[in-house]
Amino acid sequence: MKKVLLTVILFSALSSAAFSQSDRRIAVAVMNLKGSGISEQDTKFLTDRLTIELQRAGIFDVLERDKMSEILKEQGFQQTGACDETSCLVEAGRLLPVQKMIGGSLGKIGEVYAAQLRLIDLKTGKVEMTSARDYKGQMEFLLTVGMREVAEELSGKLKAQAQTPVQTPVQTQTTPQTEVMMQRLLQGQAEQEYKSKGWALFWSLVIPGAGNFYAKSYGRSAFFFISSFTAQSVFTAQALNDNSSGAGGWALAYVVLRAADVFVANNSVNRYNQKVRKKYGLTYEFLPQSNEIKTALSVQF
Repeated sequence: MKKVLLTVILFSALSSAAFSQSDRRIAVAVMNLKGSGISEQDTKFLTDRLTIELQRAGIFDVLERDKMSEILKEQGFQQTGACDETSCLVEAGRLLPVQKMIGGSLGKIGEVYAAQLRLIDLKTGKVEMTSARDYKGQMEFLLTVGMREVAEELSGKLKAQAQTPVQTPVQTQTTPQTEVMMQRLLQGQAEQEYKSKGWALFWSLVIPGAGNFYAKSYGRSAFFFISSFTAQSVFTAQALNDNSSGAGGWALAYVVLRAADVFVANNSVNRYNQKVRKKYGLTYEFLPQSNEIKTALSVQF
């Protein structure tokens, strides 16, 4: 008995330590960056990449961008143009469950791509840290290196530079091989957000509707949870009243619902992963050939 008690106490202590470690992360949100000389689509993609790199840095707990937009919309936040000024970032940030806001701009002048970001403390409303990075050559370098260096600088892992040198990538020519490399890089980013069919199956078998909840299909989750609970409750009541025919019918209904729950959860995972692929522009893959580039649908889930 004493051994069991000690084991429980030790487990609780370790769990508390783990939670305290996660609580040390700083809650931040990343506002849409302002683009100058860069298309809106490229600016959005670079913003998404910055969000991922900030989360990877291990210092910040980054609010999901879809969730941020939803909260700002519910709070009636009105925005005209890009929100890259400190006052606008503070106003938006104080409506969100975060401690700090990150915003800024991306631009192109001549052959130089520039990233200028600010980390703002919402408690004081002042700029806590800035990052400025310039890269000469192709935009791919700003994506693959620039956003990572900005994230590391804002998280304190990379020392800020007094004078920002123009960094030039070794390879500046875009080739079919480069396209494939970029596609694989994006594929890797997307796979980190994918939902697993195995986990969806596991949760569906443990709790009715949990597999769909895991795949963020909340409407389906609620339907299967309520329906399965109702069928099970009625079956139990019929069985206690010795109504074998009625109990048999409800038992069959319960089994059908649980089977459908597993099937639909699998479909929900497919839908969620497809949304992730669309977010990263991975609906199609580019396959290099000897003299041409062919496109093919990717079905890797």
